[in-house]
Formats: sequence, C-alpha cells, structure tokens
Amino acid sequence: MFENLLRDKARYAALGGGGWYTHWGFWVVAIYRFGVWADAIPNRLVRTSMWAIYRILRAPTRIFNVDLWAGPKGASIGPGLCIIHPNNIYIGRGVRIGENCLLMHEVTIAIGHIPGTPKIGDNVDIYVGARVLGGVDIGSGSMIGANSVVTKNVPPQSVVLAAPSQIIPRSLSPLARKADRVAQDV
Repeated sequence: MFENLLRDKARYAALGGGGWYTHWGFWVVAIYRFGVWADAIPNRLVRTSMWAIYRILRAPTRIFNVDLWAGPKGASIGPGLCIIHPNNIYIGRGVRIGENCLLMHEVTIAIGHIPGTPKIGDNVDIYVGARVLGGVDIGSGSMIGANSVVTKNVPPQSVVLAAPSQIIPRSLSPLARKADRVAQDV
C-alpha cells in the first residue's frame, strides 16, 4: 500500500498548486489504497475492523460522487493514479487500471454492452466526460479525449477524440427553417 501511495503522492506533488496534501483527488485515492490494504490483512478480526474503518473513511468520497471500490470485487489500480478533479467519477468493480494514469471529472469506466470490464494500460490519460464501457482494452500511452465514448479496443499510443461539432448555416437545418417560418408568421 505504502509504495503505491508514495507513487500517487509524487504524481500530485508534480502538479504543484499547494501540494499533494491539499488535493482532494489524492485523498480519494489514499482511501482506496487503505481499503485494498485492509482487505489483504490475513487476520480476520483485524481485517474486519480495518474494513469498517475503510467504510467510514469512504463515506466523504460520496460528497464528490466518486465511486471507487476496493476489495476482491473492487477495481485494481496501479501506482501513480492521479484524479485531477474528483467529481462524478465512477470506476466499476473489476476494472483494471495500470500505472501512472490520469483521470479528470465526469469519467465513467465500467461494464457496457460488450461483456467484461475495461482494462486500462499504463500512462493513459482520460479527459472530462469520457466513458470507457465494456470489456475493452485501452493500450498504454493512449489518451481518451473529452466526451468520448469508447466501446472498442484502443491500440497503444493512440488518441481517441469525440466527434467534433460542426457549424452549418441556419438555412440548412429543417428545424431552424421551421422555427424561422413560425417566427415570421407571428
């Protein structure tokens, strides 16, 4: 637990802006690491006591609407995880995330219509509003762009972008033309 936590701390320290101890994302990850450690304690009585403490510590993460579960049915996350804005993040049970990954807010990594759970490689950045759904593999060194929905495997060192918005003249939109006619009749 402590080696992973030190790697997480180093990622937050590199961000600057007041240090790792002031960053809520670090504490969300630290609570997850505590839960993984508590679950691995061989003595059942001590494990149960530590797991109860984990459940209490985990409660404040609900304020940020972060769902990241430790334990045998929880996510498996490598060292160096950095959650920049810990708001509205869902990491499903059974998800595997590699080392040195970066997550922004509004990210969902969970089951989808493809059987299985996502496997995220090392050094992957997942930006605002992205969804990684189903049994897909995201290759190491990849970037998942804002508002992307990933339902297919992504090769290593790739960038996934959401469909760009397009600007068209108002006259080409049937809905806009109808609204314009209604406005002229009034």
